[in-house]
Amino acid sequence: MLRSVVCDAGGMLVAAGMLEGDAPENAEVLALDWSSVTVGRYLAARSFGRAAAVEAEIGLAISVVDEWFPVRSLVASTVSRAGLEAVDTLDSWSALVLAEHLRVPLFTASDEVTSDIVDIRRPW
Repeated sequence: MLRSVVCDAGGMLVAAGMLEGDAPENAEVLALDWSSVTVGRYLAARSFGRAAAVEAEIGLAISVVDEWFPVRSLVASTVSRAGLEAVDTLDSWSALVLAEHLRVPLFTASDEVTSDIVDIRRPW
């Protein structure tokens, strides 16, 4: 059983039950504030921009997070590690940088992030 886990946007959506997959049970969920924007963008696209649906779903998704961390302190590390071409996965890479800093596992739906420092957990 995990005590804490960092989630990127995909991990948050799985933990909230909005994407299929097995989420870590009874773990404290930590996330970057950046992930909430990524979740919001995904939900807006999924709901075809219907504001009421987006508001309700984003409330459910972000409620699984126990503690939020600001992304600004990790931006330089994220970009240097992920590379400039990783625009679509910057949320996952920044979550990985946070997980490595905190020395806790990362829960992600991304296949692209890897680490020699922390365990990467995926919902499948």
